[in-house]
This record gives sequence, structure tokens and C-alpha cells, in this order.
Amino acid sequence: MTTEIVLMWAALTCYVVATALFVFGVTFTKEKLIHNGLLASALGLLPQLAALGVRWARVGHGPYIGYYEVANGLTLFVVAFFAIGAWRNRRLSAAGIAIMPVAVLLLGGAMLASKTGLPLTPNLASYWLFIHVAFANLAFAAFVASFGLAIAYVIRARSASGTWAERLKRLPAQDVVSELTTRFVLAGFLFWGIMIVSGAIWANQAWGRYWGWDPIETWSLIVWIIYAVYLHVRFTLGWRGERLAWFAIIAMPVSLFALLGTPVVFNSVHGGYIGGVDG
Repeated sequence: MTTEIVLMWAALTCYVVATALFVFGVTFTKEKLIHNGLLASALGLLPQLAALGVRWARVGHGPYIGYYEVANGLTLFVVAFFAIGAWRNRRLSAAGIAIMPVAVLLLGGAMLASKTGLPLTPNLASYWLFIHVAFANLAFAAFVASFGLAIAYVIRARSASGTWAERLKRLPAQDVVSELTTRFVLAGFLFWGIMIVSGAIWANQAWGRYWGWDPIETWSLIVWIIYAVYLHVRFTLGWRGERLAWFAIIAMPVSLFALLGTPVVFNSVHGGYIGGVDG
């Protein structure tokens, strides 16, 4: 386990450094620091992937079980999603000032959780579990991307010709940022729907029912409805601008609560394999 923990701390250090570089780079309008922040973000993926690989070999399954593993998986997808998107379009790099702190908090929380390897019991072992977790991670990564872009949109909207508008000038135009936010929400909405459906199939295999109004199931449905409302007000009612951005900003923490907070706060059948934080 020592190798795994050392690698994980190395990943967390890279993400902390990346966050600091993004903060200083955006605040002082230093393009080189922003670029180095992106490099540090991508670099952190290497030890995190290695650590998860070591753990997979040790416990015999992927990062599906326990708070530590679930938070790790979410962090990995968030950073990878951001790094790939920003690498393809460098003008999106400045959004790291909002996205990378989320990764640091997620992985930092994971490092406080129990790291004991939990067994994958026969009733939980299913290919549908892999699909369920993969799409949960993809959906959350898309929601965090929309969150970061929405924050950038609001900051620039409130400083149209001020200091922060200058600091975020490397981002695409406001209408492009708004459109990208909506696209990430749409992607996350579709991924989240697949997560719910695959989870229902897996639940039927594991517990003999597709849906039982378990707290995690209920909150997952709430998140899906919240983002469905976002898409409704965007495409049907024609919402645009700052109020739509605030919708994306407020919605993301609800999805995080559904994935990690619900089994800690509520008595959930999922709590046995998601677990909680030490202490």
C-alpha cells in the first residue's frame, strides 16, 4: 500500500501546484503560468493512474468500492476531461482556475478516507457495475467542466471591461463560453441518464429490483431532473447569459452530493460499498 499512497500524494501535489499556477497565471495574466498549470494537471494523471493500477492489482477490482476509490475515480475523470479539452483548445486553459480546485478537494477528501481494500462480493460483481461507474465519472467530469466555464462566464459578465475581463481574455468569446457550457451540460445529462439506467440493471442483478427509491437512486434522479430543467429553460424558454450560467454553477455541487454525500448522510443500501470518511 505504501507505493500506492506515495503515488497518490504525488498526484495530489501536482494538482495543488496546478491550481496555484492557474490562480497566479490568471490573476497576473501570465500565459506561461497557465500553460504550466495545464502541464502540471496532465502530469498528475500519471502517478494517479499508476496508484489506481497498483490498487487494482492488490484488491482485485477497479475503483468502484469505498469512498476513497469512488472519489479517486471522479478526480481522475475530472482532470483528464479538462486536460484533454484544454490541450485541444488552449483558450480553455484558464478555466482551470475553477476546475482544478474541485479536483484538489475531491482527491484531498479521498486521502482522508479509509484506504482498506473492500472485496467485490458476487452479487455486486457485474459488467453493469463497470458501465454504471464509468458513466457516473464521465457525467460528473462534464458537469465540472460546465461549472468551470460558467464561473468564467459570470466573472467576465460582471467585469465586462474591467480587470477580470482582461485576465480571462484568452478564453473564447462569451457566447462561445455559454454554448460550451450548455454542450457540457447536455453531455453530462446524457451520461447521467445512462448511469441511472445501467445502475437499475445492475441493482436488479444485485438486489432483485430495478428501483427502490434508495437515497442515492432518488438523489441521482433529482440531479437528472435539475439538468433536464436547465436544458428546458435553455432550449425551450430561451434562457441565456448570467442566469443560465448560475444554474450550471449551482447544479454541479448537487451532483457531487448525490455521488459522495448521500451515502454518508443517509442510510443507503449503497453505503456498504461507498463508505465514509475516517473520523
